[in-house]
Amino acid sequence: MLKKNDIITLKIEDITNLGFGVSRHGGIVVFVSDTIPGDEIKAKVIKVKDSYAVARCESYLKRSPLYDGTRCDNAKCRSCAYKSLSYSDELKLKRTTVKSAFDKAGLHGIEVGEVFASPLTVGYRNKAQYPVSKDSQGNIVIGFYAPKSHNVCDACDCPLAPAEFADILKLLKAKIKEYGISVYDEKSGTGLLRHIYLRRSESSGEILLTLVVNGTSLPHEETLTEDIRAHFPSVCGILLNVNEADTNVILGDKWITLFGKDYITDTLCDVKLKITAPSFYQVNRSVAEAIYKKAFSLADLSKNDTLLDLYCGAGSIGLSMARSVKELIGIEIIESAVECAKENAIANGINNAKFFVGDAKNTEKLLAHAESELKRKIRPDVVILDPPRAGCDEALIEFVSRLSPKRIVYISCNPQTLARDAVRFANFGYGCDKVFGYDMFPLTGHVESLVCLQRQTN
Repeated sequence: MLKKNDIITLKIEDITNLGFGVSRHGGIVVFVSDTIPGDEIKAKVIKVKDSYAVARCESYLKRSPLYDGTRCDNAKCRSCAYKSLSYSDELKLKRTTVKSAFDKAGLHGIEVGEVFASPLTVGYRNKAQYPVSKDSQGNIVIGFYAPKSHNVCDACDCPLAPAEFADILKLLKAKIKEYGISVYDEKSGTGLLRHIYLRRSESSGEILLTLVVNGTSLPHEETLTEDIRAHFPSVCGILLNVNEADTNVILGDKWITLFGKDYITDTLCDVKLKITAPSFYQVNRSVAEAIYKKAFSLADLSKNDTLLDLYCGAGSIGLSMARSVKELIGIEIIESAVECAKENAIANGINNAKFFVGDAKNTEKLLAHAESELKRKIRPDVVILDPPRAGCDEALIEFVSRLSPKRIVYISCNPQTLARDAVRFANFGYGCDKVFGYDMFPLTGHVESLVCLQRQTN
């Protein structure tokens, strides 16, 4: 029987999408960080539960033939699940992740295609949110939370982000110290600077910088703004976001513009987009374009169709398809994103698109605002769904199914909830025969997936 502090020898057989190697010892599953399939190790048991144990790798007896130590050299930051794997092996694992999700849901007959490889495996993120903290010696730390903790690991040089992000963070770290700006402490709820949030437009190079603060102003904010502008002319806007709540949620509701614009502009699938700081926008532009093109193909639209885009954000998906339909209707809960979507339609000369505020969690009133303004019922021919990781709740699935569209194109960042929801849609007569995987997030355990659910019965 395993006990805490036991030293054991293990061969790693599998890996989770959080980056924990999986082995067995005496019939008990053991999870080990910093290991990959094929590793043979000595490990120290640090936790024992009824059905599993957690261990720490003490030494490698034999490294896996899959090992690739060139992709990230930050040993302290464990945010990336697959940092020790070659990219080809990472893609294979992600395909297995998608297939396992659909098999576990009982959807064995659905074909799972090869995962689309990201053209960029480093520097691909156009958005990053960095918590700011202090270490035990009082040094300022900017980076990411260690797994299952709120201890911040220094990761200013994260290879997933553009190099310019690292330069901005290094300047901010120096200025925070120079100007005596206090750093937020989660335990006491005191201190000012909580997060640094950066967005970048790949097409224009514009950068939007947001400082999330536990207050309504920042000491030396005018001088700090001048410092940033002098060093980084690509920064088109500097914002304060006020978050004084005792919460894990990063952004608050109040925004203050210190300099410039409160948005960036980018081009995706030939659509020019205005993107505000809180608006949803895919973090990997090149892969997003590939997904949208596949979604357009699967939607099989005609000029007589009404397209309903739920969770539409700033309208990027729907607007990329709008010229192929009679009418596009977008629904989104974030008001500023809806305003962006309207402006984006006008900027692109698209006059058959309308966007409304609606909450997907309140299906009874989801289309109420839109139908009231349009003075008619909405009967979509095709529906686009791109929900958060939790997927769609059962009420929304039933609601969409009863609208009786010909096709539902479902884009998901979580294969498990996509497979679960595919089963639920099947109960209302919608089925699919293939799932497409896309590597939106190289080095991490996340994989984007896409299905087209066809109406089988009325």
